[in-house]
Amino acid sequence: MEIFNKLLHYLHRAFYMYAWDYWTLAIVLFVISLGFLVLKHFMRRNKKTYQIIALTAFFIYLAMVIYSTVLNRNTDAASFGVRLIPFRSYQLIANGNKDKIREVIMNIAFFIPIGFLYCLIDTKKINYKKWPIIAFSAALSLLIELCQLIFKLGMVETDDVIHNTLGCCLGIGLYILLDYMTFNEREF
Repeated sequence: MEIFNKLLHYLHRAFYMYAWDYWTLAIVLFVISLGFLVLKHFMRRNKKTYQIIALTAFFIYLAMVIYSTVLNRNTDAASFGVRLIPFRSYQLIANGNKDKIREVIMNIAFFIPIGFLYCLIDTKKINYKKWPIIAFSAALSLLIELCQLIFKLGMVETDDVIHNTLGCCLGIGLYILLDYMTFNEREF
């Protein structure tokens, strides 16, 4: 268990603490996504193994999300606050708060793997009826914000729920796009 905690701690630091530029984040997401699609291609004959690998990756990522958003935060009265006005972060960005730009992008990027990994697990034909995972990601994000409110962990914002849900939708879209470009005979 100690090794798992250390792994999650280092992954959390790599994702949140280091100053990632947006291109690095995009490249990392693309490489990981492409890796899973290649894995899907080679595992077509053995779908059970493929699903176990994808499901394991999904639950590991969910554990990372919960660890980094709830379990690894310190209670600090100075940083605690509640913003329930939707799209307030865009108003702050328009007023010159450049740190909010990074926060919005990271909140979106943080949930992209959830939508993408769900598509890897769902072996049915690709369609646009992925609402259960979108609802799940919205509920998970809301649960995280409620935990932050109850335990006074950081800033509780409506925008976080919106951006996390958008990230899940982008993960689904990324999967559909990469799957179409990679494994279909048709030209894109």
